[in-house]
Amino acid sequence: MSERLGAAIARANLIIGDATPLSADCGALCGAACCHGDADAGMLLFPGEMPMLSQVANFRLYRIRYMGGRAWHLSCDGTCDRETRPLACRIFPLAPYVDGEGKVSAVPDPRARRMCPLADGSFLDRRFERRVARAFEYLAEEPRMLEFMGRLSRELEELRRFYPQ
Repeated sequence: MSERLGAAIARANLIIGDATPLSADCGALCGAACCHGDADAGMLLFPGEMPMLSQVANFRLYRIRYMGGRAWHLSCDGTCDRETRPLACRIFPLAPYVDGEGKVSAVPDPRARRMCPLADGSFLDRRFERRVARAFEYLAEEPRMLEFMGRLSRELEELRRFYPQ
């Protein structure tokens, strides 16, 4: 199972490719705020990513309770090889959203609002948005990924009560 999930993550990374939120280095706007974390501030790993990232020297992994289940959380020292980044870093400041009919899309992540000047989505490169959305659609074909993205969607719905769009 984890090999299949790892392969799905690898394919999603290929779909996103070199697309980034801006055509320039967006970290110059905020001091790369999203590239710093600790046990409480970092990125949530998608299913299947932990084995792929557990041997990266500057990554720290934490097993956490998450939306009625368990998940892996990653933080780093802000200096990673861009090719080893987890999917959550590659898609930031977007997140997957699964609606009531099971349709998957890419939406601005309300959790990004406290650190990312691009969090409202208005300045994002449209190529980046399209590729991230395609990656989410691809991942949704895997039941465990769809279930994870559904849990994440419930969290986003809760957060939208406090951060309306």
